[in-house]
Amino acid sequence: MKKIFTVLLAAALVLSLVACGSKSGSPDQDAPDLNRYFEDFMSGLGEENAPAMMDLEGQYLEAAYPGLSAYQTKQCVVKAAAISSVPFEFALVELEKEADAKAVAEIFQARVDSQIAGGAFYPSTIEGWQKAAVITQGNVAALICANTEQDAAVEAFNALFQ
Repeated sequence: MKKIFTVLLAAALVLSLVACGSKSGSPDQDAPDLNRYFEDFMSGLGEENAPAMMDLEGQYLEAAYPGLSAYQTKQCVVKAAAISSVPFEFALVELEKEADAKAVAEIFQARVDSQIAGGAFYPSTIEGWQKAAVITQGNVAALICANTEQDAAVEAFNALFQ
């Protein structure tokens, strides 16, 4: 079962990079590796504490983040908890221009607002989304919803830019 799950996650990661319009090659040397941040943060939670995550891609990406696909990204990491009652979601993108990052941050804020307004369904899930943060750092935009790990996730993300 673990082997199948690992293969599916690897395939989903490849597809998510294509779905977000990522360019081939390495991220800019000036920008942090957003996927590395996500992987390091999740591994730091430990296998028993980290929720099962999946890539949002294709129609699911567009449904959750309408308009995101219109932007050319250098890096795009969009992950959501596999179970909708778990308020855990990361949308991390590096864009060509800082103005685009601000526009994408508005898309991310619309996602947060939508979840709080009832898209999350469960009261405890809505509480998790109320803690979510939308952050821009230059040409990088991020939505971080990490439930009880929110403060640590935001702190680790902001540390990438110091």
